[in-house]
Amino acid sequence: MKTKLLFTKQRSNALYILLVFCLCFNYGGSQELVKNGTCDEHGTGSDTSNTSDNADAWDMTPNSTLNGGITSPYRYDAATNPDGWLNNALEDALEIKYLGMAGSLDEQPGSTSSGNNGTRGVKLYDDGNPAIMGSSRRLYQRVVGLTIGNVYNFSIDSRSEAAGTPSEVYILNNEIADETGIDANGYADTSVVTGMDITNDEGAWVTNTFSFTATTTEVVIYVRSNGSVDGMTEVFYDNISLQEDATASVDDFLASNVKVYPNPANDFINIESNNAQITEVKLYDILGKQVLSQYELSNNRLDISDLTSGVYFMKISANGNSITKKVIKK
Repeated sequence: MKTKLLFTKQRSNALYILLVFCLCFNYGGSQELVKNGTCDEHGTGSDTSNTSDNADAWDMTPNSTLNGGITSPYRYDAATNPDGWLNNALEDALEIKYLGMAGSLDEQPGSTSSGNNGTRGVKLYDDGNPAIMGSSRRLYQRVVGLTIGNVYNFSIDSRSEAAGTPSEVYILNNEIADETGIDANGYADTSVVTGMDITNDEGAWVTNTFSFTATTTEVVIYVRSNGSVDGMTEVFYDNISLQEDATASVDDFLASNVKVYPNPANDFINIESNNAQITEVKLYDILGKQVLSQYELSNNRLDISDLTSGVYFMKISANGNSITKKVIKK
């Protein structure tokens, strides 16, 4: 149920116009945060025989240079590209997982000319060199520039060569060093912000989307398809996108179903809802680490007495949706 705000007509109109202006300023244009989400860049260049570098944007250990001799915009360098990534630890862990020791393993996605709408794309499969059980290939990209507490929309196109070849799509809150957590806990692992399984339609491209509230300023897009074991079970991907939600409405800002007080607080925070059934409350520190989780509130109060003083972000799940509020512990 939406809350009515009582103003005079003149003040209400003025406030409404002001809110529309602010919302348009803040949400009017969503910036694409994914690098080479279309999987088309670096597919051609001065070396026309090399068309595979479009997959480097989804390699956990990108090359230093790309097609045409250009410096990679993806590979991490503390001085020149701090927003890049180079996860050697995870690559080593996958080698041990699949080979039993450090060695040479194909962990990067393959490049393909069979992208959606005839463009280039990337794919997961196991080419049998070395021969292992299950696909060791992954889609991996570190994405920076998120704002904690804001909602983001994720989208990915995919298709599979064979029916029943699902993909696991993870949004991670940090760069993991191995797959122990997600192997054991799946999407409930502490390293996972959110995610979903995709059961790709055989031969047909499908678009899957989901939204989440950012608890960190950077995330890792991580996709695997353990059933993609050969050329007959390949899974293809294209048009991968992560953007801030640009559909925030004035009504959503004027009418809130959840009230949190006092703020700042000492030992307890009251969470008052208006016709909203709260199902879970989680608290994160400023680094995005979950420090508290509670499914049922006693007397609509959350005990924060054991937490250290500082700023936290409270994610409240209710009626199938969630909101995030900043709270301060004295």
